[in-house]
Amino acid sequence: MSYAGYFLIAKPILQDPNFRRTVVFLLAHNAEGAFGLIVNRPAEAEGLPWPVFLGGPCPSPGLIMLHGHAEWVEASEDGTQAEKERQLAPGIYSGDAACLDRATQTEDPAELRFRVFSGYAGWGSGQLESELAAGAWSLTPANGAILFDTPVEELWDRLAPPRIPEPSIN
Repeated sequence: MSYAGYFLIAKPILQDPNFRRTVVFLLAHNAEGAFGLIVNRPAEAEGLPWPVFLGGPCPSPGLIMLHGHAEWVEASEDGTQAEKERQLAPGIYSGDAACLDRATQTEDPAELRFRVFSGYAGWGSGQLESELAAGAWSLTPANGAILFDTPVEELWDRLAPPRIPEPSIN
């Protein structure tokens, strides 16, 4: 089963500093591996009117954009919308340079539903499946309402599965 279009939520047992308390949006998942973006790690970006998120420990050749604006998806040459090709999950679309131009031309970028990432998270063949089997991650279907409407600092707490408190010995 492909988990592309799902949120991958780090469980508390996962202490790797690259992924501790992260939420990863999986863009691709197949027999060759998995590719996703950490969606709850804003980074400092000088000279930009919006934050750039640290998408993961692997360097990306450029910026990667996700957005929640179906109207930003360009029509294909035959006049039909390419929405289905660009939609990664309900209400989440991959963006291109034209989308980034639209975002920068608005008067209040904070009102827009988009995120820009540098870097990505990647797993080799079978690696993510092994981590899931070991209990390091939980999964839930992704959607734009969760990604764009939940404050970044609350995303992991909202999506992390309930935890059983540690027993105390008094």
